[in-house]
Amino acid sequence: MNWNGFLFGASAALALIGALFAVGLKNIFHNILGFALALVGVAGLFLTLGSDFLAIVLLLVYVGALGIAMVYAVMLSQPLDAPRARRSRAKIAGAALLAAAVAAALWLALRGARFPPPAGSLEVTPQMTGYRLLTDYVLAFELISVLLVVAMIGAVMVARKDRGAARRPGGAP
Repeated sequence: MNWNGFLFGASAALALIGALFAVGLKNIFHNILGFALALVGVAGLFLTLGSDFLAIVLLLVYVGALGIAMVYAVMLSQPLDAPRARRSRAKIAGAALLAAAVAAALWLALRGARFPPPAGSLEVTPQMTGYRLLTDYVLAFELISVLLVVAMIGAVMVARKDRGAARRPGGAP
């Protein structure tokens, strides 16, 4: 095996381990660290596949987004010393089966897919991707970011309202 193959395997293993930590650990802070580890692994995969632009964009965008996610996660999560609700084994098994089914369907769909080059272009380059993102798809890009910010603000408002009701005697709003 050559050096590139080794780095690809190590990056894939890092991404999988980080993803398992992100969904399997019980502490919200450790989940976020697992998510960051998975993103670093995916960036490594992009680097080994020769897509330096996507690797750098992934790190730059998600490192900033990860900082925001940490702030919201800490704001919205229960205190670490609060009693935790027990996880239902049936729900965990159902979620694992659903995730495996979706992953298998995506694998089969992508395995047989043939992606033609965009009209008017013989190859997809980072320059072309950046140009299209900032010209043809700039409105969609901005609308998605506004939607995400509004969703996070709404989640904070709902979480704060629920916590306030729980603190009052009798739980009345």
